[in-house]
Amino acid sequence: MPTIDSDILFPTGETLQEQEVSTRETVLRFVYGVIGCLGILGNLTVFTVFVIRRKAFTSVTNKLILNQSFIDLLDSIVFLILRFGPRYLPQNRLGDFLCRFWYNEYIMWSLFITSTFNLVFLSLERYFATCYPVKHRKLFSTKVPKIGIPCVWLGGFTYQTYWAAVQVFSLHGDYSCYPSWRSKGVQMFMGILTFTCEYLLPLSIMTFSYVSIIMMLRRRTADRQKAAFSAFQKAKKNVTITLCLVFISYVVCWTPTEVSYLMYNMGYPYDFSSTTHDVVVVVVLCNMITNPIIYAFKYEHFQKQFQKVFCVCCEKTRIGDSNIASVVVDPAGANTSSNVA
Repeated sequence: MPTIDSDILFPTGETLQEQEVSTRETVLRFVYGVIGCLGILGNLTVFTVFVIRRKAFTSVTNKLILNQSFIDLLDSIVFLILRFGPRYLPQNRLGDFLCRFWYNEYIMWSLFITSTFNLVFLSLERYFATCYPVKHRKLFSTKVPKIGIPCVWLGGFTYQTYWAAVQVFSLHGDYSCYPSWRSKGVQMFMGILTFTCEYLLPLSIMTFSYVSIIMMLRRRTADRQKAAFSAFQKAKKNVTITLCLVFISYVVCWTPTEVSYLMYNMGYPYDFSSTTHDVVVVVVLCNMITNPIIYAFKYEHFQKQFQKVFCVCCEKTRIGDSNIASVVVDPAGANTSSNVA
């Protein structure tokens, strides 16, 4: 069989392998761009609805959902800047700082961890609201979000500092920097610790919470209630199921990358330039855009408030005028008064 001269196929001097790499990078940049833009659009929409209709979202649950959308919105913006923004990496202390805390994605992954901690907080709040409503009223007062939400942010960014602290970074003249572990023992220890703190522990807490919630909801469904009370319970069940789907999305998106990273740190061969790694990265990034989709298709209270914000035609179908007050029921557990505009 005659050999194929790569210079004939690629006059610029590119080999077949180089051409494949170039095509792959182009496809990845397109996929990254789509994910980043959808993440901004989806989470900005959720954030806008929650802020404009804030009187309809007064419960602790909805404040945590608002915080979740804000985290994912910031993460989408940071992700796009990292992937498509200009690079500046001087060969000095400033370059070392930028390498540790920006180009090696410290901020982006801190936001990812903050998002995980917020989901854990959400699952515990729903667990107490469903299984221990009396304790919920005492524990999750209006002061809890003011304390809990800052703790979620502080915890995410503080935890992720290990990435900048325990690794050695080398700068290169091509505006790139690469991390490396100080020793194999440190890598194995941090790999297990990372897997436990970022994935196993949050997964265990959320699994316990939602399994307990589902079992409690089944018992309550079997017990007949008054019609009005059942309607409110149905609304609370809807928001709980919505958050269960958010949890399932977290498991699907995060499991591949966490398992792969653990295996790599334990000494198993892992090719960071492979298509498999690209798929794993894309899957975990999709977690930034799944939550708004879940809210849009499953969270009935959000759907109604979305219509009031964006559907002009829905204004004509409202009952009464702007001077008539109505009661807006927050299915997560609060009743608030607002004027029908």
